[in-house]
Amino acid sequence: MNNGKTSKSEAEVTSFIETVIQASDFNKDDLIDFDAHRENKRLDDALSKAALKAQFAESSVDILVPSGNPAIPAKPFTVHGLLHRSLTSVIRDAFNDPLAHLLHLSPFKLLHINPVTKKEERIHGELYTSDSFIEENEQVQRRGKLPPDDLGCKREKVVAALMVSSDATHLTDFGNAKAWPGYVMLGNLSKYIRSLPNSGAMHHLAYFPSLPDSFTDFASGFHCKWRTQKQQILTHCRRELMHAVWNKILDDDFIHAYHYGIVIKCLDGVERRIYPRFFTYSADYPEKVLLATIRDKGSCPCPRCLIAKSKLDGLGLRRDISIRVTKFREFMADRVEIARKAIYTFAKSIRSTVVENLLKDFSGVPTVNAFVNRLGPDFNPSRILVVDLLHEFELGVWKSLFTHLIRILHAAGRGSDDIVVQLDQR
Repeated sequence: MNNGKTSKSEAEVTSFIETVIQASDFNKDDLIDFDAHRENKRLDDALSKAALKAQFAESSVDILVPSGNPAIPAKPFTVHGLLHRSLTSVIRDAFNDPLAHLLHLSPFKLLHINPVTKKEERIHGELYTSDSFIEENEQVQRRGKLPPDDLGCKREKVVAALMVSSDATHLTDFGNAKAWPGYVMLGNLSKYIRSLPNSGAMHHLAYFPSLPDSFTDFASGFHCKWRTQKQQILTHCRRELMHAVWNKILDDDFIHAYHYGIVIKCLDGVERRIYPRFFTYSADYPEKVLLATIRDKGSCPCPRCLIAKSKLDGLGLRRDISIRVTKFREFMADRVEIARKAIYTFAKSIRSTVVENLLKDFSGVPTVNAFVNRLGPDFNPSRILVVDLLHEFELGVWKSLFTHLIRILHAAGRGSDDIVVQLDQR
């Protein structure tokens, strides 16, 4: 009855007999005093307890708001409404869900013999065949730490390749109802399975909150220069909120698993020590700006490298590639710390000359990056920010270009739609 098919044919009855009644572990005594209504109620109760909603916890995060007055210390503001799951529990579920038997636990290089040249060629297409995965796996196998209470552990070490994505979205065409979900997938699974709409490969992680309307009331009465610095403060606090959320998600359990691994009994019944690692974070440009802790369309607008805005027209040229490789962006923790001291201790404005001199040349902002803060100074958040084709090309560059081409056709037709109709027919 509950196998997902709405019609019950003769084939369904045959399947019921073969897979249930004749199953080796079927016991007819279990049907004594059977009552379908009672059993359905028990099933509903069990499902409600295991529902996705029950796995979420609601938390609040604090952000520090500057006062604008050196005599008045900064004050925390509490933002409620963060819905999130434990990241370690998501990883445990991923290694035990129905797709777990398809996970690639060891990376490898995929090679192909070209039928024309007869030369061996490297194929790139999956995360578990990438150099990054191979290098990280080698690092874990050789130098993966063991917890002090289990130094003799002989379990297989496996890298869990975390692929994170998030996207703020409006829920209705009218009104301001919106959600900001975050998801996690495992790069150990093939992209051909991950990309299937109903595969279940994408795991809900969190729903990020936004600054509430009450923040304006709080800040306007607390910051002595609110009227002239309102936009600066709002922008700064939105950045602070994003990283306060990730500080909460990257909790102590996850940090322990990140350094020492987490023992998981996998779907095949074998216990393995799993080391979670962040490989990609997919988001649109405004969210990448928040995650990389840089300015939106600043003098160095790229979240991955330090290419100047004045050199963006060289995109695709050899010298452009050279800049992207040699000038990779890194988090400047020392400069950020000095800038924050100027803002929170000496009450300098967020766009003051002192702060600008420290951060402007690389489009930095005075926000401590949560990934660096929790995972250590060796972690570079810019390296996990990957190209998002949906937002950056299909709904971005290509959409704008195609719209402009249609305008040209309308202009060429001198007000007639004949040329556009002809394009539609083609």
